Amino acid sequence: MGKNSGVNDDEASLSALSLQELNQEIARCKVRLDLAGSSQLEKAFEKRIHKLERIRTKITAVEG
Repeated sequence: MGKNSGVNDDEASLSALSLQELNQEIARCKVRLDLAGSSQLEKAFEKRIHKLERIRTKITAVEG
């Protein structure tokens, strides 16, 4: 998310997560999306969910 959020946002760090960790992070982001108080936060979480789902698709394609 932001520079100081403590959340991994680069593709390499996110790709290192296990499939279970990715699913948990996607679920967490969906909850946060529902709770977002501004359109800016909504957009940030939608963008992050999209990125995580893209990485999850890559991982499942490699494993499958």
